Amino acid sequence: MKNEIIIGGLTAIVTGAFISMQALLSGRAGQIIGPINTGFWTNFLGGSIAGLLILSIGAFRGFETVKITATALPIVAIAGMLGIMIIMGVSFSTARAGVAAGLSAIMFGQLVFGTLADTFGWGGSQPIPLDARRIVGLAVMAVAIFLLMKRN
Repeated sequence: MKNEIIIGGLTAIVTGAFISMQALLSGRAGQIIGPINTGFWTNFLGGSIAGLLILSIGAFRGFETVKITATALPIVAIAGMLGIMIIMGVSFSTARAGVAAGLSAIMFGQLVFGTLADTFGWGGSQPIPLDARRIVGLAVMAVAIFLLMKRN
């Protein structure tokens, strides 16, 4: 296996742990201030920190290193708006379903969208055919979510 693949996989695992930590914190904040406020404040404060980092990096390494192009700006803006919705959804779902079940359902949504993106070649990638193996994988994930849901 190529080192690049191993490093990518390990990075994905660490990123997954960060997502779980963020979900736990967002769920708790959502219980205190509500999921909508949690989404707004999380993104505002995260954006403020990112802005300070951009200014700091630009000041030390030159602002050419942190520039954004006119083509990338609307893409990044839409991604940022989606980030607000994501934090709201994570805050709402994990506070009610639990962290494991909520994150599993979120991952299922990601897998369904990712499967559609692969199948239709969205984002400029080569299409990957939808086959029985991939459908069974999604079905197994759906069963896992059902098993992880807390019961009252």
